[in-house]
Parts: sequence; structure tokens; C-alpha cells
Amino acid sequence: MSESSVSASRTRDELYARVRAVLSRGANAQMDCREFESITLEAIAWQRSVCPALDRALSAASDGLVGEGLDAVVGLATDAFKTARIATFAPEREARVFYTSGTTRDVRGRHAFETTELYETAAIAAARRWLLPEARYRFVFLAESEEDNPHSSLGAMLAMFARAWGVTDNVFCVEKSSLDVAKARAMIDRAVADGERVALLGATFAFVHYWDAVGAEGDVRLPMGSVVMPTGGFKGRSRELAPDELMREIQERFGVARVQVVQEYGMTELSSQAYEAHREGVEPGRYVCPPWMRVDAVDPETLEVLPRGEEGILRVIDLANLGSCVAIQTADLGVVYERGFVVNGRMPGATPRGCARALDALLSGS
Repeated sequence: MSESSVSASRTRDELYARVRAVLSRGANAQMDCREFESITLEAIAWQRSVCPALDRALSAASDGLVGEGLDAVVGLATDAFKTARIATFAPEREARVFYTSGTTRDVRGRHAFETTELYETAAIAAARRWLLPEARYRFVFLAESEEDNPHSSLGAMLAMFARAWGVTDNVFCVEKSSLDVAKARAMIDRAVADGERVALLGATFAFVHYWDAVGAEGDVRLPMGSVVMPTGGFKGRSRELAPDELMREIQERFGVARVQVVQEYGMTELSSQAYEAHREGVEPGRYVCPPWMRVDAVDPETLEVLPRGEEGILRVIDLANLGSCVAIQTADLGVVYERGFVVNGRMPGATPRGCARALDALLSGS
């Protein structure tokens, strides 16, 4: 093994140890901004040194960007995961791969993991604070299991929740891309009859399909302390719901207050999730990050970080993303505030200039 390979391996081990220590403190802990910046900058430098495709993309995207520290960090466009293998380890070391959603004709993004240790620790820690604060729930998952769809990041995350909360039954209700409405309804009705709090989590389209199948007869009042999490967009397979309509229908048909409906912000290209935190007094529709994750709005043209309160496209720094790239540039329009951020939809029109340069560099291989 060459001296540079030994150095890269040592840096990898040190970074994983540092991030593991941060995650072990939990989502309630505070993280010093200097520590966050130090890990971010060291991680990006190491990731670029071991992944030539990433180095090409970030070099092209950052051309002309002015700033220092975290303000000088440029995120890797999510479309890069459709164009090149973005990983800090050899292909033979892949333990898990998640694919972005899409039709059979779409080119799907591919996020490979050497280990899901950091992903699982981050997911469970954030969920304990903002999504599932109680020790016991009756889980009902309107989603596919890991066995049915091993490349779904949603299914993997829900399976992690089931293990962490000691669930041994098969609580997944989507099988072979079809929702088992009877199973879902029976599980919900049984929990209601027993008066046990429910954790009803799953894909938005599955909620719509469920309501369309059961009709008004399926309306229930979930027990006190229940939580509902719809995720994955608002376009159903049978009909389309606007975000406000979805929230209203969840509240009316499951008999829950808005504070019991917790939305998640995450994506296949990340290893961490942000959540609504209205239980902590943060207004609905605004997401907050765990301490190892940071979201900024950047200018679509220059990719420079914008002041709080100004709309831009969201850049996410996720320290748990050591296996690929810790800085991800989304195409989501949003506004970042002192506490939390909002998402205002996707950026219309052309690919932002910096992201376009990055993708061109990946496609050209230079």
C-alpha cells in the first residue's frame, strides 16, 4: 500500500470516528460551529482526494465562487448521482445501494454505502427527538419492506425504526408495489380498539390510495399520542393532492391535530433527515436539522450563501454522508431562518449555472 493510500485510510478512520462521536451525542446535543466547520472541510478535502469524479464536479461548480470556510463550500448537484459513481470506496466494498425514485424510463440516481452505520444512528437519533418521542407505538408502515425493495431508502429507514423500537411483526403494508388495504385497515382498527398510540408512516401516494379504497368508512380517531408521517411528494397514483389538502385530509380522516402530523425532509442522496418541530414551538411547515446537518439557501447563479430570510436553492451539509459527499446541492427552492427552513417547491427552468458546469465536467470526464 502506497504512502498516500495509508494516509487516506487514516484520514477516513479519523473522520468516521469524529462523526460517530458527534452522532452518539444524539439530536438534542449542541455542536460547536467550529467543530462542524472543521469536520466539513476536512471531509470534503478527503472525499475529493479519493473520488476523482467528485473532485472534477466540485472544481467546476466552484469556479468563481468567493468566500471562505463554510461559505466557500459548494454542494454536489443531486443529478451527479445519475451521471457518475460518487463514492469514497471501491465498488467491491458496497454494502447497500439506494436508488432515487423514477419511472422505468428515467435515469435513476444511485447512492452507494460502504456501511449504513452512520445512516442508522443519524436516522434513529433524529426520529427520537422529532418524530417518535415515546418508547412504544403500534407501527403501521404504508411502504415497501426492505425485502420487497432493498434499494428504497424509505423502506430501509422504516426498518431501522422498527428494530430500534422493538417491533418484530411485519408492519409493512405495500407488497410488490401494491398497497394491502385490508391489512393496513385491520392494523389501524386493532390499535384504535386497544387504545394504543399509532405510528402511521409511509409514502404520500399510499395514504391517498388508502383513502380512496376505504372511503368514509375508514375514518377513525387515532389514540392520543399517535403520529402520522407522510413523505415522498404529493402526487398520488390515483389522484393528486396539494400539500394543504393532504394535511387537512390526514387530520380529518385520522382524527389527529396538526401537531401530530410530522413531515420529514430528506432525499436518497443524503444520510440524515430534517423534521418539522412544531412540538418545540416551531411553526408547521418549517424543518429543523440535527446538529450534524446544516441547510443554507444559495444564489442559483453564483451558488453563494444568501442571508437568512432570502429565497434560494437549498444546499445541505450532512456529516453522516462520508461515503459519498457531505455537501449536496438540491434543486429545492427555500428560505432559511434562524430556526429552521421552509421548502417552496422545485426550482423552475434551467439547471443552475454552477451545477450545470459540474455535470458537464462529469460527462466530459475532464
